[in-house]
Amino acid sequence: MITHRKLRRLTGFAGLLVGMTMLCTGTALGASGQGERQSVLLTPFSRVAVIGPISDPVEADAIAKDVATAIASYVATVDDTQPPTEFPANWILGGLEGDPTPEAIEAAILRIPTPYVIDPDEPMSTTNRKKVNVVEMCNPLFAQKALGVLPVVEGDDSTKIINGYIHAPALPCEVAIFAEDGFVKVDMLNPEAIFTLFFTDVVFGDQMDDPAFAEAIQVLPVQVNEEIRTIIGLALDTAGIRFVDMIRPLGPRYTRLRQVANVVADTPYQSPYVHFKYKKEDGGDFSSTDVSAIAASIINTLSLDGVHDPSLDALLNMDDWRSARPAALPVPGNLVIEACSPTNAIAAMGLGLEHATALPCEIAIKALNPDGVGGNEVLMITYLDPHFMFSALFSDAFNDLTEEELDAFLSLPPLVLQDLETIVEFALVPANLGYALTAPEQVFFDMLPGL
Repeated sequence: MITHRKLRRLTGFAGLLVGMTMLCTGTALGASGQGERQSVLLTPFSRVAVIGPISDPVEADAIAKDVATAIASYVATVDDTQPPTEFPANWILGGLEGDPTPEAIEAAILRIPTPYVIDPDEPMSTTNRKKVNVVEMCNPLFAQKALGVLPVVEGDDSTKIINGYIHAPALPCEVAIFAEDGFVKVDMLNPEAIFTLFFTDVVFGDQMDDPAFAEAIQVLPVQVNEEIRTIIGLALDTAGIRFVDMIRPLGPRYTRLRQVANVVADTPYQSPYVHFKYKKEDGGDFSSTDVSAIAASIINTLSLDGVHDPSLDALLNMDDWRSARPAALPVPGNLVIEACSPTNAIAAMGLGLEHATALPCEIAIKALNPDGVGGNEVLMITYLDPHFMFSALFSDAFNDLTEEELDAFLSLPPLVLQDLETIVEFALVPANLGYALTAPEQVFFDMLPGL
């Protein structure tokens, strides 16, 4: 039940979102009424650039790789705090380890497999399977604000996002580049929509009653959006790649904030996330070294090539799980592991390549001190809930599926989550860590406060 008090807050935040959309698109979508009738337009993805037309599909695929390299190279080598951008903080390339050599930059780009061939005149093969190139980038300043490490309003610690760390798997920002229908397309996660969908505890929370906080939250995702789009444009210009600049909404359309609340409420745990906490069986705190070792154990268990301990494979629904990277991504206060099953990725990409930035599966690891006494005696492991990801980010494609195809697709989320939990539990045994953990305890956070 949505109370009158919450309806007023819905209306106020809807107004902020309309303002954000105006800033981002230059078009006033406006409000058609009050409360539940307040209209917004949010989609999880945006197409921001197109290159082409390119008649040869093999050439188009090669150009898509070049575009991804150009964007990744720019992020890795250019200091955004300097002219011409002079951003407040520098963007960094996710997955880049060591010096930004061409080899290291290429290794940082994720390649998501699809069910489509590159050359339609040749059979499907490992070298003739189209992949979506995904470039991940992170801005430490924005990430620290989003995760509650820094206040949203500078100098006012009361404006730190409460329980901000629980949102870590929703970061970093992602850009997808792929060839399709004679064009190379550049898509990105829409920061306004991602904030609204994955931060509903903030959107519908008491902090929105603070005008200064609400105003700062309005600015934050808009600025993230504009900076990423600016970086993409500068990267392509620098590389001499001609492109058409655009803003095309993609994915499910959310035109009412009630829709956002409903998509969260309809998931098994009424949250985009699934959280489990652990303690050391013999007591003691989790050091940063412990957290790094735990992340490494999970990555080793996932493997980089999909080859696992046979006893683990016997427990899995899909036995081709692997880590997308050899090391976890450092997100402020967290380590984030990206897991991928090519079988599941190919099935998901069959619903449209524009959904690529919704992959892979992410697992966040953090040491916590919940009572504020002593050290970090709790380990929190958080998964992006596949149920939410599929329903919130892929539902626009459901109408194109037969009833049997939809049933098969919707059977995947519980299997995916079950596999990820099984892999993590397999990794956290004393033989791997050198100490025993308590049994996992699921933790719940109210993502729809007061609704």
